[in-house]
Amino acid sequence: MRYLVTNYEYTNVSMKTSSRTVDMLGRSDIVSLSEALQLMEMHYPPPVSAEERHPLAQACGRVTSQEIRSPENLPAYPRATMDGFAVRAADTFGASEKLPAYLEVTGEVSMGEFPVAGPDSGACFRIATGGVLPPSTNAVVMLEHTINVDERMIEIVRPVATGGNMIAVGEDVQKGDAVLPAGHRLRPQDLGLLAGLGIVAVPVTRQVKVGIISTGDEIVPIEETPLPGKIRDMNAVNLAALASNAGAIPQNYGIVIDDAEQFLSLLRTAINENDLVLFSGSSSVGARDKRSNRANRLSSPPLRIN
Repeated sequence: MRYLVTNYEYTNVSMKTSSRTVDMLGRSDIVSLSEALQLMEMHYPPPVSAEERHPLAQACGRVTSQEIRSPENLPAYPRATMDGFAVRAADTFGASEKLPAYLEVTGEVSMGEFPVAGPDSGACFRIATGGVLPPSTNAVVMLEHTINVDERMIEIVRPVATGGNMIAVGEDVQKGDAVLPAGHRLRPQDLGLLAGLGIVAVPVTRQVKVGIISTGDEIVPIEETPLPGKIRDMNAVNLAALASNAGAIPQNYGIVIDDAEQFLSLLRTAINENDLVLFSGSSSVGARDKRSNRANRLSSPPLRIN
C-alpha cells in the first residue's frame, strides 16, 4: 500500500533568505505549493484502485473507473416535443392564415403507445408531447398553429419543416457514444442519463481511505468543556468533512498526547489501514513538538506539508 503522511496545519507563510527558503518558524527545506504537489505526484502515486460496480442509487459522488458508452440510441424512437398533430411536412408547405392547409384527423397516438401504422397523405394523427411519431410522419404541427373545423378536420395556418417539433432517433445520444469519461465524479444528472440508457450499475473506483490523528496535550474531544489551556479537537471534524466531500472514507483515530512512542505506534496502525494519513499539530518548534520529524521516518522519501 502506498501512503503519504501529512502534517495538517493552517500555516503556509514563508519568506526567502538568500538562496534558502525559511518559514516563519525558522524551518528550512520549504518549497512552494506547486513544487510540493509535483513531489507528491512523483514519489507518492495514487493507490491502485480496484474497480467496483454499484447500482445507480448508490453511485452518486463516486468516480468512474472507465469510460462509459451508450448501449443504445436515446431516444430509441422519434418523439414529439410539442402537443399537436403528427403530419407529413410536405402536406403543410405553403399553409397560412389566409390559405390554410386542410388535413383529416384519422387517428391518435396515446402516451405509452407504439403506433404500427400512420396516416395517409392529406391526413394526420393527434399526438401529445413525448408521444412516438407514427410511421409515414416526419414532423409535428403545434396545436397553436391549427384550427378545428370539426371533429375530423383541422386547418393548419403555419407550415412545419421536416423534423420540426420532434426529436429524432439518437438525437440525444447515439449507440456507442462515450457518455461519461473515466475519472468522472458522478452527479445526479449523470445518473439520470445512465438510467435513460438502461444502465443499472456503473463501474467506479474504490474509495480512498483516510486516517485522521489529532495530537497534543492541549486537545480534548469536542463534546467536552475545555479547561483553561485546552481546546476542542476541531481539526479532526474539519478534516473528516473535507475527506468525505472529496469522496474518501475518513477514519478518526482519536487524540494522542505528546508521547513519541504512542504517536508512532498509532501512526503505523493508521498507515497500514489507510491510503492516506493526516495528522494535526506539530506546528510549533517546541522541544516536545517533534512529531512531524518522527513521522518522516515512516515515509520514504520524507515529505511534510504545512
